[in-house]
Amino acid sequence: MAEMSELQNIDTSILDTIKADQGGKLWEKAQQDYPYLSGKDVAYKYSPATNPEYMLEFYQGSDLPDWAKGKQAAIEVFNPQTRPIDILGDYVSHYGVEKDPQLQAYYQQFQNLLDPAAMQQRYQYHAQNLGEQRPYEEWSKMTGIPELFRGYTFDQWENAKEMYTPQQLQVLDQVRKYVGVK
Repeated sequence: MAEMSELQNIDTSILDTIKADQGGKLWEKAQQDYPYLSGKDVAYKYSPATNPEYMLEFYQGSDLPDWAKGKQAAIEVFNPQTRPIDILGDYVSHYGVEKDPQLQAYYQQFQNLLDPAAMQQRYQYHAQNLGEQRPYEEWSKMTGIPELFRGYTFDQWENAKEMYTPQQLQVLDQVRKYVGVK
């Protein structure tokens, strides 16, 4: 019996090592899967956590952590379930929409198609159920619009098509094509 328990511990240790190695190479995998990311000046760190609050975090400007100094931006992955498309989505929705003129244009088109009343409802939901405390404008810029922009575009929400108007989907499909999402 003791041998079986030791074998299970070894198997778990091997699987944990493999998982950590895969997480460490997730940035490279994202660049392979989505050539749009190739050559981007991004620091990457894999920090797997048990029950992480977020899948990943995107940093730029004065928010760059010490380990990313000297880079334009950084991505830190906390959840081992993070996929390459999630990295692409965070990069595009937090950085690309500010630095890439084509993505800026798509993002502006998308913003212009958002219903202000629906955005206020989303904000109220976040405030009442998710602990949101920032003012609406800050939430909208940092969370609200980026998450809507990512939800369908980067396959982050189930049944996402149902949440968007045909005009919004048309813009988001252009973004998918531009950044190489199939």
